[in-house]
Amino acid sequence: MNQKKKIIYIDSEASFRKNAEEAFQQSDYQCVLCETGSTGLLAIGQMKPNVVLVDNQLNDCSGEDLYTDFLSQPQFKDLHQVPFIILTRNGEDRSRLYSLGFSACLSKPFSSKALVEFVEDVMISHQIKMEEVYCWETIREAKDFLERVVESSIDAIVTTDTRGIITYCNRSCEEMLGCSFEDLVGVRVSHFLELGTSELIKISTFLKKKKKIQNYKTILVAQNNQRIPINLSVSTMRSNDGKIMGALGIAKALGSNNFAEYDTHESDRMTAVVETAVAVNHAVNNPLVPILGNAQFLLQDERIDDEDVRKRLRIIVKNALRIRDITQKLASITHPVTKEYLKGTRMLDIDGST
Repeated sequence: MNQKKKIIYIDSEASFRKNAEEAFQQSDYQCVLCETGSTGLLAIGQMKPNVVLVDNQLNDCSGEDLYTDFLSQPQFKDLHQVPFIILTRNGEDRSRLYSLGFSACLSKPFSSKALVEFVEDVMISHQIKMEEVYCWETIREAKDFLERVVESSIDAIVTTDTRGIITYCNRSCEEMLGCSFEDLVGVRVSHFLELGTSELIKISTFLKKKKKIQNYKTILVAQNNQRIPINLSVSTMRSNDGKIMGALGIAKALGSNNFAEYDTHESDRMTAVVETAVAVNHAVNNPLVPILGNAQFLLQDERIDDEDVRKRLRIIVKNALRIRDITQKLASITHPVTKEYLKGTRMLDIDGST
């Protein structure tokens, strides 16, 4: 059984109190009538209503004074979200009443039907407003939390627009590059890449294909011309409609030992990987071509009507095509990336390499 909504109606005019009583008796509301502002405040504290209607011209105070007392007295602090409707007469300044915090103004006189409909509309509007307030508060709290997380990160975090212009960076990024937030925002990120625009284009091209980059090793140049080797991860940022709006980059500084190894051996390592990949591509593709060709030829032979055999042939074709794609990807790698395969053993990350 639904609990009746509680209404407090405060009005010094007996005829209007009677109309309100009759109107709400016929509706799904519990209505308490009050003649003065003092009894109205007492009823609010005891009843904890869903809505309050108060006439602006009471015998002991104005509706404005009552509402001010309600907001200022500590016993009502948990009821500040209760909507107040003020009953007015022609000539009263409604804009000022709204600015004080009243949810709505209802002009006297009014019919019983109009009163109930008006209250219902105000309660629905107030509920929607409260849901919006809660939503925005939740978004603000989440935003504040994420900002604290980002600012507390020991890794440099930066966002860019679609042109590679920096739109945000955290404190670690400022410290890494030796620049303030104001000096970084608005600058093209290629300004801090040792290889400049060519590397930015390379990263952008890879992002268009894979939408993210992981463990990409490169070198940044700080404000004091210090070279900083980093491990970079980049992903695209999209709007609600799926449109690319920029990129998010997280850079982890490599230690000096890693830097020396990267600086000295990276070229040799890349050459070895590329040469191995080309050899694998050649060695695998030579026997793969006739396997794939014969399987496809058999699939086209209408005399083979056994569905189990045809299913097995389709599996052969599917996996042969996958092997071909992997070997072609291997042969096109110019910047290898590895990942852990077993504890203490690493393997080439084919999808993460460029």
